Amino acid sequence: FEDKEPKLASAGVYFGLKLPTGQTDVRNGAGLLAERSLQPGTGTTDAIVGGYFAQLLPMQDLSWFAEGLVQAPMNSSDGYKPGTRVSLDTGVGYNATEHLSVMLQVNALFRGRDSGINAEPADSGGKFWFLSPGFSYAFTRDVVAYAYYQIPIYQYVNGVQLTARSASAIGVSVRF
Repeated sequence: FEDKEPKLASAGVYFGLKLPTGQTDVRNGAGLLAERSLQPGTGTTDAIVGGYFAQLLPMQDLSWFAEGLVQAPMNSSDGYKPGTRVSLDTGVGYNATEHLSVMLQVNALFRGRDSGINAEPADSGGKFWFLSPGFSYAFTRDVVAYAYYQIPIYQYVNGVQLTARSASAIGVSVRF
């Protein structure tokens, strides 16, 4: 018995830091300082650790992937420390042409409660699941444009928080 199924796969890990960029002193229309969880920046340095696995499937031009990422603040800033974020993603992709791929992903995000004297732990953190269809177009091997439409399939937030009915992401990836 000879197994001729595709097995080409890749796996890897990544790590990095999110630096304390972004404003933490934005005021609302009345001139009052907005809540820390609503500020564009957190003021913290976060450690980022993750990994991925991708593999071709037996059906021609079909592949799948799985990815996980943890983002954890290593400090607090002005009495505020955002909750740890854990994201998990899995999906399938189909190469419709030499340049065009269509994809379907399931994304999960688990966000811990914020902490500190300027945090609102009761109104932070939650669990989110999304279905994300999308596509990518490879202009060259190193330049790829992509677009995704993210549809919430489950959202649970602690306390009172704003959630989106849907989201989209459009971008270009360039490899050097």
